[in-house]
Amino acid sequence: MKKWLLLLLSYLPTILATVVAVETAATGLNVPGANKKQVVLDIITAGAKGAEVIPNDTVAGIGAIIDTVVGAFNKSGIFNKTTTVPITPVPIVVRTA
Repeated sequence: MKKWLLLLLSYLPTILATVVAVETAATGLNVPGANKKQVVLDIITAGAKGAEVIPNDTVAGIGAIIDTVVGAFNKSGIFNKTTTVPITPVPIVVRTA
């Protein structure tokens, strides 16, 4: 539980910003959701691996958070075919113990 909560708190701002950026970039292009999810996951893991801060087993947890964020955005109507969402990039924050 503690590991999941730390993962969520560490990556949620970055995941939110990345999901919104990918969705905005893909607006009107008819890109399947699975492809957009993979782009988000690739961006986040590439950035984190570049900083050497993400273990491989954490990637699955990030994928689950992406699914939850996108599902919430879809249900709330934030993501639809006619709306674009302004974004502000959020950097990955690296915390060491």
